[in-house]
Amino acid sequence: MRLSCISPVIIALLCGLLPLASPGNAEKWPAQSITPSDPEENDRSIHSNTVTKETIEIPGWSSETKKTKILISNATSVRLECKLSSDSGDCDVAWQHGSEKLLNATNTSENKCHTVYEFQLSDPTKIGTYSCIFNRSSEVRAEFHITVPPVKGADKPFVTYNGDSIVMKCDSSKYNPIEWIWYKVNESEKVQLNMSQGSTKYVLEHKRANETKLHVSDLSEEDDGTYICKAVFKVGESEGHVKLSVLSYMVPLKVFFIIAAEVAVLVTVILIYEMQTKKKQSQPEDQNDTEQAENLKSEESDSAETSTARQRKV
Repeated sequence: MRLSCISPVIIALLCGLLPLASPGNAEKWPAQSITPSDPEENDRSIHSNTVTKETIEIPGWSSETKKTKILISNATSVRLECKLSSDSGDCDVAWQHGSEKLLNATNTSENKCHTVYEFQLSDPTKIGTYSCIFNRSSEVRAEFHITVPPVKGADKPFVTYNGDSIVMKCDSSKYNPIEWIWYKVNESEKVQLNMSQGSTKYVLEHKRANETKLHVSDLSEEDDGTYICKAVFKVGESEGHVKLSVLSYMVPLKVFFIIAAEVAVLVTVILIYEMQTKKKQSQPEDQNDTEQAENLKSEESDSAETSTARQRKV
């Protein structure tokens, strides 16, 4: 039986098992990716204690809602301006913060379709969506989405094994929070991690103000789960998430044994198939040999009878 065609297949399958069983291949540093912003929105980043100015110009009454996003990390004065540029007549103007109507808006000129709202943003209650709404026979609006900077966690889960150590990272781009706090999610609640000086389990690293790293050592399956890194800014808070998966060393071995068993079954099927194929090929050959032998005997018998008949005639 020829096994030359089987050997490369078996070798390739067995070689493919080795990376699956190797604990050294645990993914500890997943690639970080930046989520693109909404193409319909313009981002404005304000992180200094100055006056924040933003203007939205609305082309006309049939326009869709215009939006812009403003990121603010520190207390600042805010000046929001709306212009309905294609109309010189009068119109009713209203400002809202979320669903709450604001009263101290001002018109900057005789044109009532040009309005400004100013306020001091000093605490989280002033964060949110501010809308200017123009009314006449129809309604058109613009929205200013004011929020604190987002925190970037990990897009992919970290995968590691019992007894290992790992470093989880979050950052807030170019914005500097006044504090970083780490939590672990237990079922439906988040529990702040113990960062006392005597703790060797968790160690925080803050080399840069806009970045936090959590070192976790001597991992066990109890450390498996979701971690939250919270950035505390002067005007609000923002959170990022990191998922950690801690596996037992038996997990890759189980995978190895399962795949090895599947390979053994596959090899057995191939061997049985080749044996049956060879057996079927040998049966026609035996039958041909038998037929040839019978034909030869028949020819010899006919030849002998012919010879005897000739001798009698003589």
